[in-house]
Parts: sequence; structure tokens; C-alpha cells
Amino acid sequence: MKKVTEKKTKAVKKVVKKTVKKVTPEKAPVKKPAKAAPKTAKAAPKAKVDPKAAPKTVKAAPKVATAAPKKPAGLASLPEVVQKAVQFLDARKAENIAVLDLQPLANLSDYFVIATAANAPHLKALGDGLQRLYKNEQYKGFRAAGTGDSGWVIVDYDGVMVHVFSFEMRNLYDLEQLWKSAKRIKL
Repeated sequence: MKKVTEKKTKAVKKVVKKTVKKVTPEKAPVKKPAKAAPKTAKAAPKAKVDPKAAPKTVKAAPKVATAAPKKPAGLASLPEVVQKAVQFLDARKAENIAVLDLQPLANLSDYFVIATAANAPHLKALGDGLQRLYKNEQYKGFRAAGTGDSGWVIVDYDGVMVHVFSFEMRNLYDLEQLWKSAKRIKL
């Protein structure tokens, strides 16, 4: 019985040695880095400091304001709700964003923000995202209508109506032509 177990253990040891050799990678010859070119330039002599001379004060460079997220040019004068809606739509790849100022023309809304979505899922995502944005910003009392399948989503809050259309619906309703006398805010 001892002979059998000794033979088995020897066989197992041989198998283990073979697998260990297979698993451990062989060392590749290491290339030595090429020597750097000798320095030919001499170091500049140190400047002599006159201990009697008064130390010079160095003025710090003026601080440069850190760049804030870039807003489109015409947005600065608009209400925060309009600014956030336009920035959201622009960040989410909405196309042909337009802002119409309706204040002198109508009492139903102060501003229209109009944008086009690429397809129905994009339209649904933009509508849901606008609602989430308004909720996170704690704009209480906003209303939303429409779905991605309908081709038109409207989110309304405090005199600002955000219209997100499919391409076909935007051409069909053509709000820019309907309100052509409204001032178009340049973005």
C-alpha cells in the first residue's frame, strides 16, 4: 500500500511541476536604456546677492476668474427658468432651440422655448428630464402635457412654456410662424 501512495505522490509532484513551469512566464531579456547625450552647456553662474540691497517684492499675477459653464449669449437677461431650460435642452442634444419673447404680445405666456427632438424616445427623455429638472430646482406648480409618442411635449412653469417637438410636428404647428411678430432671442 505504501508503494502505491508513494508512486501517486511522485506522479502528482511531476504534474504540478509541469503546470507551474507552463504558468510562470519566462523572463524576457531586459534592454538597458540608451545613455543620454552628454551635457555640453555649462550651468549659468549664480547671481551675486548684495546683502545691503532691499529685497524686491514681487507682485502676484492677477487672479483670473474660473470659467463658469458657458451660457449662450442672449440668455443672460432672461429669467432663470428659461436659462435652465435652454441649458438642459442644449446639453441633451435637442436641435433648433429657439426662445420667443411673448410679453408684449400675449398674456398666456411670457416666453416660449421651442426645441426639436431626434426621435420619440429622445422626445420622451427630454420631457421627463425637464420635469425632473423643474422638480429638483423646486419649481412648484409646473405642469406637463404630451408624451414621446404624441410628437409634442409641453412643460409650463410661471409664464414659460417649453415645447419639445418631433421634427414632423414642429413643421406642422410652426409656432415660430404663428408668433412671427414675437421677438426672437438670439442664442
